[in-house]
Parts: sequence; C-alpha cells; structure tokens
Amino acid sequence: MLSLNIQGPTLDTVKALSLTDLALMSYSSHLLRKRLTSYFNIDCFTVPDPFSEENEFNYFVVVDKANTNRIISFIALKEVLDIDLWDLLFGKDMLRLDISKEDALSLKQELMPKYTDNFFPIRKDSSIIGYIAFSFEVCGTKN
Repeated sequence: MLSLNIQGPTLDTVKALSLTDLALMSYSSHLLRKRLTSYFNIDCFTVPDPFSEENEFNYFVVVDKANTNRIISFIALKEVLDIDLWDLLFGKDMLRLDISKEDALSLKQELMPKYTDNFFPIRKDSSIIGYIAFSFEVCGTKN
C-alpha cells in the first residue's frame, strides 16, 4: 500500500457522525463481512475486546474511502502476514488505516459504549489470527 497522508477518524469527527453516516457504516460493514468470509472464518459469537495489557496485536480501522470518518470495522491481528490480501478484500471503497491500541480503544468506546465483547474471532485454518468488530454493532454514539 502506498504511504498516503490520510486523516483518520478522531473522537470529535466520530461524535459528529450523522444518522446517515451510521447507516452507511452499517451497510458497508455487512459488505466487508461478506468479503472476508471468502478467505477467513468469522466466529458467530463475540469475545472480550482485545485491549488488555497482555494483548499484543496490530490494530487498524477500516474506513470508507469517500469519508474516512466513517469507521467500517476495527481489526486486531496477531500478525499481519498478507496485508496485500487484506487491502484487496477492502476493495476500492474501503481503506485500511493503522492505528495505536489506545486510539482504537477510545474510538471503539465512542461508537460501541458496551464495555466488552464486541469482537468476533477471525480464523484461518482453524487458528485464531485476530479479532474484528463491525460497525453494524453500533447502536448510536455515546452522546
């Protein structure tokens, strides 16, 4: 992926999302889930959020290319082995933005105020390779 200077979502821009933005995020996250299930298994049940002290993951958000404030999903991967495949799955309408654990947690808490259990395990060859939370889980923002 090219190194682009793209402004990612912030707490302020997430707080300013409209109901239309939330609906588009939800729709896009359903599309992303469908794309990902072509290559990975996504468990049916959620698990505790991957933000504890002992968790060492590579975090990124998937955003809408048309409006990078629209978060489609949060992803935490143990290893990023084939990032080109991930970028291919995001297609022309979605974009991957690397993010720190702290920023991912604060954005997740803004969109999904429920304390924990928002992430689905992602499996490849029956091994858990990471976790994903989709914006179709968003019921609204905190405010």
